[in-house]
Amino acid sequence: EGVAPTAEGVAPAAERVPTRERLNSSDSESDEYLKDVAVFVKGVTHDVVVERLEEELHWSDIGWTDNQLESLGLLASLSDFASKHFTASETSQLKLRFASSVLTQFFKVWAVSAGHALLPWYYVLTMPPLIAWRVYTYTKQQWQYFCLDYCYFGNLAIFLILLLAPGDRELLVLQFCVANGLLYTGAFSFRNSLVFHSVDKMTSTYIHSAPVLLMFGIRWFPREASKYWHAPFPHTFLPWSLRWNVLAPLAFAAAHAVFYTVLVYGILRPEEH
Repeated sequence: EGVAPTAEGVAPAAERVPTRERLNSSDSESDEYLKDVAVFVKGVTHDVVVERLEEELHWSDIGWTDNQLESLGLLASLSDFASKHFTASETSQLKLRFASSVLTQFFKVWAVSAGHALLPWYYVLTMPPLIAWRVYTYTKQQWQYFCLDYCYFGNLAIFLILLLAPGDRELLVLQFCVANGLLYTGAFSFRNSLVFHSVDKMTSTYIHSAPVLLMFGIRWFPREASKYWHAPFPHTFLPWSLRWNVLAPLAFAAAHAVFYTVLVYGILRPEEH
């Protein structure tokens, strides 16, 4: 359709509007198009553009439908696309989220390597608000049943044991196995990623990784981790046993499976429509 004014080093919009052949030919060419979009949005990262395309055009890595291509073709220029989808306020919010997420990663690296005494407090102070935010946002999108998954169940158990029975050696083993078992592998299964501007993606990464970091500090540095906590953690770890290292975590996972099945497919089962 119309040819947009060119920016230095950027081809006219008419030449940059993607075609099905171009987007499906290789991931690198599709990626280059998205980078060109990002050129017009000062202070917004390439990942933000990808995320907004997913939200507005239902883009996915499966491919582009005719309707999606038509929507992109109606854009007069990439600069119009940027101005339409990103306001100054949104850009400032994204920068704030990005900076906060990066600083949090620096803090976690320091806490795991030297500040073990702060790990329990970091976990109990950050987990409730993040889970509450996740429940609120997911409920708005009618995804609330995702908040009954094993990762939330495991975090709740670790949270309660940490508060109510931090000195129990058997429960410490259970905590360690839950954190480093299905809870941690879920980060890979669900392809968690460090997208610093995205509260949703950072929360998902936190839910699956924070218990691992917490239990690392308590397991290997119990005296340091106990320094500011209300009760000391066990200074020695129980030797390996079939009961607490295998059967107890399996029973915990099985209990969640039964709970989830009864609740979601029975008591809270939605209507057919």
